[in-house]
Amino acid sequence: MSTLNETPNAARLQIAIFGRRNAGKSSLINALTNQTVALVFDKPGTTTDPVMKAMELLPLGPVNLIDTAGLDDEGPLGELRVERSYQMMNRTDLAILVIDGTVGVTDFELQLLGKIRFGKSRWSG
Repeated sequence: MSTLNETPNAARLQIAIFGRRNAGKSSLINALTNQTVALVFDKPGTTTDPVMKAMELLPLGPVNLIDTAGLDDEGPLGELRVERSYQMMNRTDLAILVIDGTVGVTDFELQLLGKIRFGKSRWSG
């Protein structure tokens, strides 16, 4: 039987967290892991690159939890962050959509949910 650290990334369930900037994605991954895996700050755009944490999640087994940049990011650098987040979506087995409680569900979240439901081969920015 292999240990958690011996499990290759390809054999792990990829669970990624998506949503707007400052919706609580990084706070969620920190809460799920009970560690400070991702930086949390009140300024939008803190997460620039996907942050991954390997862990054991029962009853699923070995997983990679992935925090992504906000999919509503703006500007030239923001476009690169969004592109990286969509690249992670293509590698995701299970997507978690975090909704900002101060904004609620908008057309943006509904469109994003449609992309998540549509399937990996169709995901793009």
